[in-house]
Amino acid sequence: MKYLACALLFLLASCTKLGDEERLDQEKLAQILVDIHLDEAKISGMEIVSVDSNMLLFNALEKSTLKKHQIDSVTLIHSFHAYVREPKDFIKLYERVNEIMEQRKKANETSHR
Repeated sequence: MKYLACALLFLLASCTKLGDEERLDQEKLAQILVDIHLDEAKISGMEIVSVDSNMLLFNALEKSTLKKHQIDSVTLIHSFHAYVREPKDFIKLYERVNEIMEQRKKANETSHR
């Protein structure tokens, strides 16, 4: 019974709409998502066979990224879900993520010349 109550509380909490004032602004979330995607790319490039090792490494990198941006995982998740619920905002967010990725790629190419 207590598991059912916990599940219902989680469901209700996840269904509540997060106001625009409570979610991270687009630029900050885009910067965080870029770092997280780059972390994922680093791990993929390592070609580690063990799923457990991949998860441990990703969790460590994600923790470092969140610390760098001075946010917690709950804020990240709630903000991300708030953007997901607003498709136009979500598209704009990922357009910005792509722009930042391109800027970093160009900066990286320039610095290696």
